[in-house]
Amino acid sequence: MNQKILKFIAKNHLLTLSVRDEDEGVYIANCYYALDKKDCCLLIKSALDSKHIKLAIQNPYLAVSIAKDSKKLILIKGVQIKALFKQAINEQKSLYYSQFPFARFASGEIFALEILWAKYTDNGLLISEKLIYQKEK
Repeated sequence: MNQKILKFIAKNHLLTLSVRDEDEGVYIANCYYALDKKDCCLLIKSALDSKHIKLAIQNPYLAVSIAKDSKKLILIKGVQIKALFKQAINEQKSLYYSQFPFARFASGEIFALEILWAKYTDNGLLISEKLIYQKEK
């Protein structure tokens, strides 16, 4: 993955998760995340009985948005991601807790969102330039 994309993702900590909801179309949730650079995953923690986790288990292909908000066009940055929802491995759980130690005291499980595709926009680079990442199959 391009280093500019990784740097942007690593610098932020809140994502918007979009999951497919059979009855209502799309359901979203905001989650704190840690970046697993080695496995190209976003790590989140949430309760197994939360609506977004139940839906992600049913439909594991989902979308993520991470954005820097600004009223100045030149300062807009963000990444759109297609990911695969899965259980986090122990190494990923340790990584998540190293970034969010207080999360050890909250209930819930840690999950991995494996990044399959990403489109990064940084209007400070060039207004028309987008960086694309596609995981090799």
